[in-house]
Amino acid sequence: MHCQTPSCDTARLAPGQSLHIAVDAGTAFVVTAGRLRIDEAPRWIADICVPVGSTLDEGAHHVVERAGWITLSALGAPVTWRRLPTPVPAPRSRWPAWAWSRRSAGA
Repeated sequence: MHCQTPSCDTARLAPGQSLHIAVDAGTAFVVTAGRLRIDEAPRWIADICVPVGSTLDEGAHHVVERAGWITLSALGAPVTWRRLPTPVPAPRSRWPAWAWSRRSAGA
């Protein structure tokens, strides 16, 4: 992933340092140096709390599935990472689904 716009956020974490931030769903992170641990909010599956997270090496990327708070942690050496802007959702049609089905049925 390559940032074409100036709105990308680039940050650095020292070894052992963590950052707790709120993000939107679809926000992408790219590690440019070091190893980064991303921990998202846990999910509930059948009364069991399941942690959600991943460890990224240099050059790897991760897209956050749900909006909320995440924790970024540097593993071992200093980490440099980039947060890419959240994509803009595609515009929705103004016609409701039932209008299209009536129209195509010839009613």
